[in-house]
Amino acid sequence: MTDIEEDQRRRRASEIRSASLAYVRACGRRGELIDLSEFALRRWPCDGVVKHEIMTQALVDDVRGGVPVVDVWRRFELPGRIALHLTGAPGYQALYDILERNSLSPGFTPRQIARWVSEGSLAVERAAEILGVDPIEIKDLVTKSHDRNT
Repeated sequence: MTDIEEDQRRRRASEIRSASLAYVRACGRRGELIDLSEFALRRWPCDGVVKHEIMTQALVDDVRGGVPVVDVWRRFELPGRIALHLTGAPGYQALYDILERNSLSPGFTPRQIARWVSEGSLAVERAAEILGVDPIEIKDLVTKSHDRNT
């Protein structure tokens, strides 16, 4: 592989990661999923059909891989239910698994969230939104966390 080919691969990978983060953040701002094909079309409006399809598939793969999703989620910029949907994760623990597999530090832990809820600095509904669970599960998490601390 030549230096030019290597440079182009790096540039494309960098562009895909940048687009993935932008897509995930846009979903977070809207509070809902955005059609990925439409997002890609707006992101790369001048690309031909073949390149657009390749870039869109790379974007889909990167988002589904989870790294850009958990990176935005751990910064409180993406609701947990959307993070779970984008990654196909069955629950918030799987999001932490993605963080761990990729050596990314979590921005928060379920135990911290439980503590914030019990201290009153975080509403149960907001905690449920962050983790992508039902508020009842947050109350159970707080109870379990409280039981461990006593």
